[in-house]
Amino acid sequence: MWCLALFYTLIDQVYASKQKDQADWSEWHDMHLMAKRVLEKDIDAYFIVIDEFRPLDDLVEFGSSFEFGTDDENEIHVSFEINATKVIPEKAISLTKTGKLSEKAMSKTAYYDLLQDYVCSCALRIARDMFALLPVRDVYVHVFENRLNSSTGHEEKVVILSARYDLPTVNHLNFDQLDPSDALTNFQHAMSFKKTKGFEEVQIIGG
Repeated sequence: MWCLALFYTLIDQVYASKQKDQADWSEWHDMHLMAKRVLEKDIDAYFIVIDEFRPLDDLVEFGSSFEFGTDDENEIHVSFEINATKVIPEKAISLTKTGKLSEKAMSKTAYYDLLQDYVCSCALRIARDMFALLPVRDVYVHVFENRLNSSTGHEEKVVILSARYDLPTVNHLNFDQLDPSDALTNFQHAMSFKKTKGFEEVQIIGG
C-alpha cells in the first residue's frame, strides 16, 4: 500500500510539472510572438506591450496620469498630467539650533525650483522607459497641469512642457551627473519657466 501511495504521488507530481511546463511554454510563446511584432514595428503591439508592462505605474501613485498615442512606427507620444500638490510640499521643515523642528511656508522660488526638477526628471524618465520598451527613434513627452481659468471659473489643462527626445542623444547622456532641467537644452522642446512664477503655458511640439 505504501508503494502504491508513493506511485500515485509521483504521478500527480509529474502531471503538475507537465501542466506548469505547458503554461510556461505558452507564456514564452506568446511573449516571443509579441516581441516579434514589436521588433517589426507593429503599432498595435506597442500599445499592448505598454498596457502589459505598465512602466509608469509608480508615477500614477503620485496622482499623475498618462495617455499614449502614435500613428508613426518610429515615434511615441506620451501625455503626462501632473498633480503637483501630491509631490511638492508647500512647507519647509528644518531643525533649530536647539534641535526642535521648525515649519514654515516654502518660498515661491524654492517651490517652483522643486516643481521644475520634478517635471523635467519625470519627462526624461518617461523617455528612457519608452526607449527601453519600444524600438522607436523619438519619444515626445507633453506635460499637462490643471489650472484655474479666472475668466470662466473652470479648471483647464494647459501644456507646461513639450519635448522631443531622440534615442542617440539620450544614449549619450551621463545620467549620474546631469541636471534634468539643464538636459533639455540637448533636445527640441518648448518650456517657459520663471523662478518666481513657475511654468507658463506653451504649445505642443510635434503634434
